[in-house]
Amino acid sequence: MATTLKTWIPRFGVLCRTSAVALIAGVYRRSSIQEVNDHMVARPLQQQVLITPAVLGALFALSALAAQFGWIGMLLFWIAVIVLVN
Repeated sequence: MATTLKTWIPRFGVLCRTSAVALIAGVYRRSSIQEVNDHMVARPLQQQVLITPAVLGALFALSALAAQFGWIGMLLFWIAVIVLVN
C-alpha cells in the first residue's frame, strides 16, 4: 500500500501540472503546449507548486460560478474549456 502511494503521488502531481500547462497554453496562444511545459519545468519546484494549484483553483472558481447558472452555465463552461484546451 505504501509503495503504491509513493508512486501515485508524483504521477498525480505531473498530471495536475500537465493540465495546468494545457490551460495556460490555451490562454497564451503564442506558445505551444510543449514550449509552455518547457518553461514550467525549467522553473524551480516551489514555483511549479504555486502555479499549478493557482491555475486549477481558478478553473474550479470559474466552474463554481458557471454552476450558479444551472446546466446551461455548466454546458457553456465545459464548451469553453474544450475550446481553450484544443
